[in-house]
Amino acid sequence: MIRSVGRKGFHLAIAVAAALLCINASSAESCDRACLLEQAKRFNADMLAHTPQKVPLAPDAQIRENTKAVALSGSKWMGVTKILSEGVYADPDTGNVIEHVAAETAGGKPVYIGTRLKVVDSKIKEVEINFDDSARVNLKNLVPYDPIFNTIVPRDERSTRAQLQRIITSYFQGLTDHQPIQADYDPRCDRYHSGNRVTHNARNGIEESGDVGCYESNLGPKPWGPATEVRIPVIDPKRGIVIGYAILHYGDSPRRMQINEVFKILDGRIRMVDNIGLMEEGITTSGFSQ
Repeated sequence: MIRSVGRKGFHLAIAVAAALLCINASSAESCDRACLLEQAKRFNADMLAHTPQKVPLAPDAQIRENTKAVALSGSKWMGVTKILSEGVYADPDTGNVIEHVAAETAGGKPVYIGTRLKVVDSKIKEVEINFDDSARVNLKNLVPYDPIFNTIVPRDERSTRAQLQRIITSYFQGLTDHQPIQADYDPRCDRYHSGNRVTHNARNGIEESGDVGCYESNLGPKPWGPATEVRIPVIDPKRGIVIGYAILHYGDSPRRMQINEVFKILDGRIRMVDNIGLMEEGITTSGFSQ
C-alpha cells in the first residue's frame, strides 16, 4: 500500500511497492497471464449462472463490494443477466486480474462493474468489486469497450514497469497536492467516469473543471484530496496499462470516493483513463493493503 506522500518520498514509496510485488510473486504458485484471464472468465460465468459456490475461493478469501464485506451470494453481481462489453487486465507478477464490465440487470438497467481477483496457488484469495448501478452509467462510451486499452505499445514507446509505477504514483499524489507533473500527461488525455467523459467536455455533468484535459483538471485548488490507501495491483508494460486504487477524501466532509482507474500510457504519458468512482459517506478503508 502506498499512502499519500510528499514528492521527496516518491522514490522510497516506489521501492517499497516494488519489494512488495517481488515478495508476493515469489510466495505464490505461478499463474501466468492466460491462467489469470481464465480465472476472470470462469468467475463471470459462475456469477452469471448464479452459482457463486463454484468460484474457486481460498478458505480465507476476503470479499468486498464497494468497500463492504459481503458473501458472493449477496453481491450485486447476482442481479446481472448479460455482459455487454469488458476490458480484462492481468499481472502475473502480482497475481491480480482486473476487469471492467458493462452489463445489464434483469430489468435492463445498465451497470458498470470493476472486479479484482487475487489468485494464489490456483485459488482466489481476494475479490474486490466496485459496482456502479447509479443513473450516471453511460453505455454510449462503454459498449464496445474502447480497443485502445488492449493495443500493444511499440517497443520504442514502451515504458518500463518502474517508470509506469512512478507515473501513476505521481498521478495519485497530484490528487492530493494538486500539482500534477505536466510531462506525465498527453494533451489529448481523456478521463471517463463510468462511461461519462469528464475532460474536454464542459457540460459533463460530473465535474466542474470545464473544457480541459486530464492534467488541467487536477490543478488546484480542488474540492478533493488527499488520496489515501493508494494501491497499484496491475502493471502491464507491453500494453501500457496500469490500474490504481485509492480512497479520495473531500476535505473535512464525511464523503469519500473509492476510485478504481485503468490508465493507458503511451510514450511515457497518460493517454486515457477509465474510472469507476463510488461516492459514499462512511468509507474509512478499502479493506485491502495490496
